[in-house]
Amino acid sequence: MSFLRSKKWWNERFVTLMVIPERTRRVHKVVVPFFIVKFAIVSLSLAVVFLVILGLDYVHVLGRIAENKALKGENFKLRQEMQLIRNKVDSMESTVERVRNYAKKLQLLTGQGDKAAGEIPWGGPDESVEARDPASKGEKQLPLPGRDPTSNLKLDERVERLQTVSTVMENGLSKLQSQLWKKSAIIAATPSILPIAGWVSSPFGYRRNPYDGSYKLHAGVDIVADPGTPVRAPADGTVIFSGFREGYGKCVVIEHGYGIRTVFAHNSRLFVNGGARVRRGDFLAEVGSTGHSTGPHLPYEVRQNGVPVNPAMFFTRTRL
Repeated sequence: MSFLRSKKWWNERFVTLMVIPERTRRVHKVVVPFFIVKFAIVSLSLAVVFLVILGLDYVHVLGRIAENKALKGENFKLRQEMQLIRNKVDSMESTVERVRNYAKKLQLLTGQGDKAAGEIPWGGPDESVEARDPASKGEKQLPLPGRDPTSNLKLDERVERLQTVSTVMENGLSKLQSQLWKKSAIIAATPSILPIAGWVSSPFGYRRNPYDGSYKLHAGVDIVADPGTPVRAPADGTVIFSGFREGYGKCVVIEHGYGIRTVFAHNSRLFVNGGARVRRGDFLAEVGSTGHSTGPHLPYEVRQNGVPVNPAMFFTRTRL
């Protein structure tokens, strides 16, 4: 019954609103068509729904704004890190270029730099960077991006190029190091200084023997010096003989390697024994006149692969 009344009330066409002010106590009636009440209720409901949706959207937007700020901060940090990486790559490219130029100078010093200018071999005499790196085919050398201001290579491509260049340079420098070690050993074994300070009284070559007058090869040079003058090793080596030898008197023979031997004769005293390892400048003996000698002097011989050669070929301006 109440439901039917409610439904009947809902179908009423007008609604009367009574307003009673507190001071005057007069009753004011306002008759409002019921469709306006319906419209107001529906509008209020829609407004509430709209405000709820608007509030939820606003909360969502605030979350997106905070997320965007965080992403912008991360992007800014990433850009800074990328710039730092680019700077480091630029620095690495410059360093690699300096190392390559320095290695080229070393190649020239070791006799390995006989290629055309701008082409740096990193292996044998016929091996170039192009031969070692197929990616550089058609180029004289593997280009470094940092050297070309107009280069549009990406950062990962530049890093990949650096890795390739570093590998090639490592192999080349390893071979260059071997060459330098070999040349250092040869230089250390080369008798490039006079064993004593004095003047050459008899050069290398054929001459008349002062004892029997025969014409024969003088296998070394005679250096005149005061008795007791220290005789020094002209290069690194190993003493293979130290003692008395017929004609040579008290004699020292040093094996320097690479087929080179030196002989020091007519000494008065010997300071080294057989098997001793000597360095350039070490004391070997003292000048004397033992054996077949006409006076105090040092017969100094150099033999290469068993054949006497002129010691003057190895002299430098260095004197001890």
